[in-house]
Amino acid sequence: MAQVIFNEEWMVEAKLIEKTGLSSGQIKSYRLKSWVNGVHFKYVTADGRTESEKGLAWYNYPKINHFIKDA
Repeated sequence: MAQVIFNEEWMVEAKLIEKTGLSSGQIKSYRLKSWVNGVHFKYVTADGRTESEKGLAWYNYPKINHFIKDA
């Protein structure tokens, strides 16, 4: 079985909350109003599809940091 290595570029909401202190509601607000799908976040289903919002939301921590830095 292949070993999965997370480099913390992409993370799920719980980890983003832990690293940033944002609440779940704040993350949802940014996702709906400011962040770009495919840049700051993306949805990935269990079978690897990214075209459906029914997948798990993954967040790009470095891109979100740049978004805040450039604001």
